[in-house]
Amino acid sequence: PLAGAHLGAAEDGAGAAILMPDLSTSLIPWDHGGGGAPSVTVETLDRVLEAIASIHALPWDPPGADGLDWPWCPVRERIQLLSRPSAERYRAEGLWVGDRFLAGWDAFDRLAPPPARALVAGLAADPAPLLAALDRLPATGLHGDLKLANLALLPNGTTTAIDWQMIARAPVALELGWFLVANVAQCSLPPDALLERYQTALRAAGRPELAGDWGTQRDLAVIIGLLLRGWRKGLDAEAGAVLPTGASAEGDLAWWTWEALEAAARRL
Repeated sequence: PLAGAHLGAAEDGAGAAILMPDLSTSLIPWDHGGGGAPSVTVETLDRVLEAIASIHALPWDPPGADGLDWPWCPVRERIQLLSRPSAERYRAEGLWVGDRFLAGWDAFDRLAPPPARALVAGLAADPAPLLAALDRLPATGLHGDLKLANLALLPNGTTTAIDWQMIARAPVALELGWFLVANVAQCSLPPDALLERYQTALRAAGRPELAGDWGTQRDLAVIIGLLLRGWRKGLDAEAGAVLPTGASAEGDLAWWTWEALEAAARRL
């Protein structure tokens, strides 16, 4: 179900230009915030999850390769990418996204319970406990930025992924945590239902062992999701947004904070 990255143009070994297909009409619409894109159907989500599982099931380390020298995105930097310390650095560098993220983290701090605020702040400053927990799970190659808008649904049934600049080697929890929170404004299923469907897709892809201890994968995905996107959950909750599942953004924030706290008590 998956075709590889399409980056617009490339060159073959002889230096001849290779034109890549134009995927602009097949990409899933991007959520611009505030309900900027329509929610996707359960059928589409299943197709997307099948493609994600296919990415994870690829032979990233073929026999005899002794570990491929891919330009992996460091896991520590990936999970800290949108944290408050990173946002403060972006603002100091003159990047507008710094102010956006900091406004979100301020909203998160106004609405989240103190223990959840402490958990997020602690892991943003020192993610070592989370990294250690991830190291105990099986790793594979990850796309690294699986927003729905980075997937194209082609008429022939193929699902194609673009924007591979953050490929990582890590447990699937890293990918799933980001997928759950990056697409919350378009997903018509709650987090645990999406995770169960991903598990089914992973078994169908022939790599069920990548799930490892599934309870731990699920818990770490929740922690990672809140660490990466708590800022947006704060903004959505203050705006009184309603998600495609019918849940309020305020209720969604409450679910993520308490689930992350319980997950941290079990795994970190």
